[in-house]
Amino acid sequence: MYAMTSAKVLIIDDEHMIRWSVAQTLRAAGYEVALAETAVEGLALFREFQPAVVFLDVRLPDGNGLAMLQSVKNDRGRDAAVVVMTAYEDVCSAAEARRRGAFAYLKKPFDFDELPLIVAEAVGGRQSNKQRCD
Repeated sequence: MYAMTSAKVLIIDDEHMIRWSVAQTLRAAGYEVALAETAVEGLALFREFQPAVVFLDVRLPDGNGLAMLQSVKNDRGRDAAVVVMTAYEDVCSAAEARRRGAFAYLKKPFDFDELPLIVAEAVGGRQSNKQRCD
């Protein structure tokens, strides 16, 4: 319904159910999805898969998502939109994510129905002004 193209989306999160749920939601909307559990795996897959959008958890078992955000934005895929996700939201991390180039910032738990719209906005090139911390 939302997917105008078969855009690629990478989900990097150490929580299996978050990865699975986001993937199911986005696949149902017509997106091609890849999954990673760690920062190292995610960065390697980012370079190989070349996604248009990355959903990135702030806390990963082997690294900080905000530091990884900087790596993603500095990599060959600097055009990728990064959606930062966290269960530990605070104003400083939200501001830092934006400063480092995050497209959007989601506080867990979030509304899964919004995810295809966020991807469509990102793929369409519209900058999200939304900090979804409901």
